[in-house]
Amino acid sequence: MPVASIPPVFFAHGAPTLALDETSASRFLKRFAQTQPIPAGILILSAHWETEGLKLSSPGPLRTIHDFRGFPPPLYELRYPARTDEDQVDEAAKLLEAAGHDVELDSSWGLDHGAWVPLSLAFPQANIPVTALSLPNGSSPGSIYALGRALAPLKEQGILIVGSGSTTHNLREVFPRGAEVPQWAQKFDQWLDEGLKAGSIDYFEDLEKAPDFRRNHPTEEHLLPLFFTFGAAGEKAKPELMHRSYEYGSLSMSYYRFVA
Repeated sequence: MPVASIPPVFFAHGAPTLALDETSASRFLKRFAQTQPIPAGILILSAHWETEGLKLSSPGPLRTIHDFRGFPPPLYELRYPARTDEDQVDEAAKLLEAAGHDVELDSSWGLDHGAWVPLSLAFPQANIPVTALSLPNGSSPGSIYALGRALAPLKEQGILIVGSGSTTHNLREVFPRGAEVPQWAQKFDQWLDEGLKAGSIDYFEDLEKAPDFRRNHPTEEHLLPLFFTFGAAGEKAKPELMHRSYEYGSLSMSYYRFVA
């Protein structure tokens, strides 16, 4: 039976408590797997694994990293016991190397909350192989887009390619739950939507020209995984905004799928 091609997706991972809370975004993630074929594997790039150079998780079990402080004790008890499959990480490494990227296998990291929180909601049984890809320091929208393009053939093998971050991420301007969404966050999301529909990474060449860019992203690591997914989708793919809600006022919980 032929393997179904699976469209790449971008997941907002929000606060770590997304794994415990009942929110509009968590309910979306719990329904997500019902909207597509079951993937043969998952390759995920999280905003929270920043490295010198490019790294892939080594074959074997992936530890659940609780890379946060000050949250409720039940959160630290959660585990997502996924594994990295040897054949899948080998295929990813070959594609990256063929595209001119130097890549190192890493056995020390695992899955940070940017990876395991959304995956634990979307695929709670942890029975699908997961390969983690790092976010190299000094990356730009164009360089991350190129990483996605290099790995695009994986989707034809039934691999779900995931970027995990946030389309707005200013933790100094978050508000109580239920607060009104500020215009600067909504306008930035609208700018992103327009650029993705335009279909060219050139739209994002100078992020500083985006409306209130530094107010939405004091640092850009949470936005960059979106361009990884955009690249993996291919030039003819169209963005589908599957869900958008806001938590803590300004934190955008946006979920995209890119369909050819």
